[in-house]
Amino acid sequence: KTLSSKKRLRKKKLTRNQLNPTSLRAAFCPDMSIKDSISMLKPILQCSAPLGILMDMKSRHVSKRVWALVIDYLRDAGARVEGVSSFIVDEIRDISQYCGSPVNEIVFIHSAGDLQHGCHTGQIKRRDRVFFNAGSLLWDYPNLYAMDSLKSILCHRLHPCFDEHNIKEGYRLKAYARTFKNSPQQSESEAETCDESTVGDGDSLDTELFTRLIVADTKRKALADPGQFAYEEVPDNICSTIQEYKEHYQLSIGLYVQEFAIDEVAASLIVKYVNSNPHVYDLGLSWGGINGLTVKGIQPGRFTATDGLWNQRYCGMPWIKGRNPSDFVPPPMSPSR
Repeated sequence: KTLSSKKRLRKKKLTRNQLNPTSLRAAFCPDMSIKDSISMLKPILQCSAPLGILMDMKSRHVSKRVWALVIDYLRDAGARVEGVSSFIVDEIRDISQYCGSPVNEIVFIHSAGDLQHGCHTGQIKRRDRVFFNAGSLLWDYPNLYAMDSLKSILCHRLHPCFDEHNIKEGYRLKAYARTFKNSPQQSESEAETCDESTVGDGDSLDTELFTRLIVADTKRKALADPGQFAYEEVPDNICSTIQEYKEHYQLSIGLYVQEFAIDEVAASLIVKYVNSNPHVYDLGLSWGGINGLTVKGIQPGRFTATDGLWNQRYCGMPWIKGRNPSDFVPPPMSPSR
């Protein structure tokens, strides 16, 4: 009994000394400067070019002068600071005046409706660089006053037989996502980015399902036509578009998604849409996950949407269809005292 108890004590000590690989105690952080860390990364990345960094600033009410010092220090250490971004526009606006050399300022917002709203309120200015969640191209606030919308929501939530494929088949780009070509040269360049190999490529997307979302013609010229995608229908076809705002305000626009909350159909539809319209989304689609692995097994449910928007759907503004880029929107009245 004495020997067995001693063995148990030894095992306990051993397991106590063994660290969980996910624990903070197991994390080893070498004591070196940022400059030395960047130098260490170069042979790992096998790239002689400076390490590119995009700084995503979380609002901590830090002075622009302090952030400018951080940017200059990173540059002196050998990094290439591609830009600084934040959901709080005032934190990055005109930060270049405090830096040794100009830096790109990137405005992060939640939805396409936020882009429209920001343009009219002055939060987004001419020639700004803007990123918003691409899931808002597939979802917008439903009109709860319309009986058809209300019935659709109730049927989706309460129907005894839930079919995830019906949800994915129902993906339609919103009317404000419609695009148009400005010149023949532009159409030709876009055709090169979206040839017939993008349909039926055998990736994680079910080809038969995707062909229901686009016109069956897979010729190169047809794929360069923005009419290939299925769009939401609106009364009298009256709806302003993201492209109209981009051109009126001379914006650079990029998209991102929540990779843990998007299924393979929504991801493939968004990728093909962005690749077909580089003249609108010139900053492309930012993807933070490993393609084909991050979205594997993610499927829509009764109370969970997998369009990539996640909880940002409750933060963003809706798109006002009848509002145009040139419309004057009076500023909100200050509360009376």
